[in-house]
Order: sequence, then C-alpha cells, then structure tokens
Amino acid sequence: WLSKEHVKEWWHDGDDTLEKVALHYGEDDGTARFVLLETDKEKGKPIGYFQYYFDEIGSIGIDQFIGEEDYLNRGVGERAIKIFVEMIARQHRPTRIVLDPSPKNKRAVRCYEKVGFKHYQTRQNGDGSLAYMMRLEISSTENHPKT
Repeated sequence: WLSKEHVKEWWHDGDDTLEKVALHYGEDDGTARFVLLETDKEKGKPIGYFQYYFDEIGSIGIDQFIGEEDYLNRGVGERAIKIFVEMIARQHRPTRIVLDPSPKNKRAVRCYEKVGFKHYQTRQNGDGSLAYMMRLEISSTENHPKT
C-alpha cells in the first residue's frame, strides 16, 4: 500500500522497500498497529492500516489510511475511524485524540470533520511540510467521543 499513489502522496516516511517497512514497523516503539479488514464481501480482506500512540499527557495520536482504492470515497474510512476512536476511548480513557493530516489532503480533513475532529493549529513539520492539527475531545464521564 505504501507504494500506491493515493497513499504515498500523504504517507511518505521513506519506507520504499520491504526491508525498510519491516525495520520501521517492526520496532517496539509503543505504537499499536492494526490492519483494517473488510468483512462484507470477502471475509478478512485487508483494506487499510491504522495505528495509535501515546502523545502528550492525556492524548493519543492516530494515523491511518485506506490502502485499497475500491474502498475510497465510500464512507469506509469514516466508519472505521469512528469504531477505532471508540475502541481507543474505552481502552485508554484519553482526554483527546489528535491527528495531523496535510492541509492539502482535503478528503482526509473532511472525513475527520465528519467524525467530530476539529482543527486547532497548523504547524510546520521538520521537513518543511505543514500539519493541519485536529483533535477530538473525549468526555471523561461517558468515556467516549463527544459528538
């Protein structure tokens, strides 16, 4: 998936060989990684990638992409992120969940807004690109995302 145009346009961490992917994603850096499986048609078909990590105190950062083109623009990402966020909220009880798409990735930004994420800051990454910082505040009493 990392070599597919619709993924590498936004997910460019230098992992362009199988060896680099194995080295990067095989490390134990505290990041929890998941493969999104499609179950409606072909049970268990991998269609995307999700990960979360502990960010600042009380926050969890998430990253994700849909790798299979047939599942783009169908609401799959929105539904999967809602489920992913609910799982994280139940298991870890963070005060917020954050993500940092490119401000140019309008499709992702719209998807995150539909889930309830709000823009709070634009910052510059180390490589000079911009990150459109978004967060979803989590209700401490209900232990699930505020909507």
